[in-house]
Amino acid sequence: MISPKYLIYHDLIGFHIYAKLKSELGSKSFSYIGVVIDETYNLLITEKEKKVKKYIKKDHIFRLKLNEDLLEVDGSKIIGIPENRLRRLKKKKWMKT
Repeated sequence: MISPKYLIYHDLIGFHIYAKLKSELGSKSFSYIGVVIDETYNLLITEKEKKVKKYIKKDHIFRLKLNEDLLEVDGSKIIGIPENRLRRLKKKKWMKT
């Protein structure tokens, strides 16, 4: 079970995801972009209806479906390889003590 608090440090492959461009902040509508099939440093690669598309993380705001909840994440918060994001979390814990 993934805690919503630590979602940005988790691997996003397999999540159902919605997105909107940051430049369209006035728009409240998120569009369903599919299931994340791969993640690189700067891109989320999704599949929807057997079509593969790539989305630049820093240019979008994402909503991830976690159980029955939709969690909103700024794409700039998830830039990086999942392994490196987890290391950042560990460094934060070390610095607090």
